[in-house]
Amino acid sequence: MNRLMWTAFVALVMLAPLGAQPVAPAPPPKTVELMLEDQFERKTDITDLRGNVVVLVFGDRKGNDACRALGEQLHVCWHPDAKGLPPAKAQAAPAVPLDGLKPGQVSPNVIVVPVACCGKLPAAIRGAVSKQIAKSSPDVVVWLDYADKMKDTFGVTAGETNVAVIDVTGKLRLKINGALNQPAMDKLVNGVQALRYEAVR
Repeated sequence: MNRLMWTAFVALVMLAPLGAQPVAPAPPPKTVELMLEDQFERKTDITDLRGNVVVLVFGDRKGNDACRALGEQLHVCWHPDAKGLPPAKAQAAPAVPLDGLKPGQVSPNVIVVPVACCGKLPAAIRGAVSKQIAKSSPDVVVWLDYADKMKDTFGVTAGETNVAVIDVTGKLRLKINGALNQPAMDKLVNGVQALRYEAVR
C-alpha cells in the first residue's frame, strides 16, 4: 500500500462513526441492604419498607438543617394534606393516589426517611447524641448512622443534602449527592412518581 492509499485508509478509520461501536448494557440496579438504628435506639431495616418507594434524605451535622427542610418538602410533595400540620399528624397524612389504576390497585406510598450521618462515635457518646436527636425530633423517626454506612453505600457530600431513592423491591434507582437545583429536584420528583407507576404496571 503506497503512502497516499495509507493516508486515505487512516482518514477513513478516524472518521468512522462512533455509534458503530458496541455499547455495554447498563448494570442492573442493586438491592440495598441497610440496617441502622433510630433516635430511640430501636433497630431499623430498610427491608421493612418494601412495597413503598423510599426516599432517604441524609447528610452530616453541617447539612442537618438543609436535610430537614428537604425532607419536609418531599413529604408534602406526595402527602399534600400534611402541609402546615404538626409533625405527628403530618406523618399520618395519606399519599396522593395515582391516576388510572384498575379496581383494587393500591397506590404505592412514598416514605421519606431522614438519616443523620453521625460518624464513627465512641459507644459512650452515641447515647447522648441519640437522646439529643430524640428531644429535637420526638415525632419523626430519624435513622442514625454511626458506621459510615451511608457514605460507603451512596456517597456523602459534606454539608449538603444527599438523596437515595429505593424502589418497591428494595433496589437503588436514583442517587443525588449535593444541593438540589431545580432540574435535579424535577428529576427526583419525576423519578419517584415514575417508580410508583412502574410498581402497579
